[in-house]
Amino acid sequence: MLFSAHYQDISDRELIESSLSGNKLALEKLIKKHQDYIYNVALKFFLNPDDALDATQEVLIKVITALQSFKGDSNFRTWLYRIVFNHFLNSPERKMEKLALKSNDYPIENIMENENAFSEQEIEEVRILCSSAMLMCLNREQRLLYIIGEIFGADHNIGAELFEISPANYRIKLHRAKSDLFNYVSGKCGLINPDNPCRCPKKTKVLVEQGIVDRKNLRFNTDYQHKIKDIVEEHKDTVSDHIKFELKDLFLNSPFQVKEELNNLLDNIVK
Repeated sequence: MLFSAHYQDISDRELIESSLSGNKLALEKLIKKHQDYIYNVALKFFLNPDDALDATQEVLIKVITALQSFKGDSNFRTWLYRIVFNHFLNSPERKMEKLALKSNDYPIENIMENENAFSEQEIEEVRILCSSAMLMCLNREQRLLYIIGEIFGADHNIGAELFEISPANYRIKLHRAKSDLFNYVSGKCGLINPDNPCRCPKKTKVLVEQGIVDRKNLRFNTDYQHKIKDIVEEHKDTVSDHIKFELKDLFLNSPFQVKEELNNLLDNIVK
């Protein structure tokens, strides 16, 4: 399974048939079942919440426009996410893809930690931002493979179908992405490698001073009721490797954000 019971098909096929017959309520219900997952994939992929909303809107318009071409030869989820993946992989480079890695290069070795200077919520904001920014060390295909395969839990059969490659090739590509990310993060993050000087309170001080984190307008540690780990199913990968689970936990402990803007956006699209 790619997602948990939150994502079970009530009956996508019935909703599609009603939607194509002109039932706007059915169309709205169909899209709402999937929009939050699309947004959260986009947020990890593009990092910036505004870019993630824009990309989600662009994909939803494509899906609604192309819905009549869905023939039912594959699972609707597979059809939907192929549109999502193709759009994300081929869209113009977003601003945080150009800037994200710079936020991991500030010298922090000599900064004095003052854990009382920032709230736990602010420090968590930086942890989420920083871990997500480290995904930018991967190329787009690797990043999307990691987000889908590791963070959102697609097994190798589903992943292979979504990316239209063989299960063996999917496992190889995902392993390479995991290895590249681990090698990068283990040289940066104190949560993964205690020998690294980087600590979240220190990083918070730097990113607040640089204006990258606005203490009055947190953007990553907000708008959620669940963590990602609460809404995805864990599965045992028969080809699991040595890469530490702590790396995966950096992302599974991030919020699964539900944005009211998506409902407003959908209302406008449907109308």
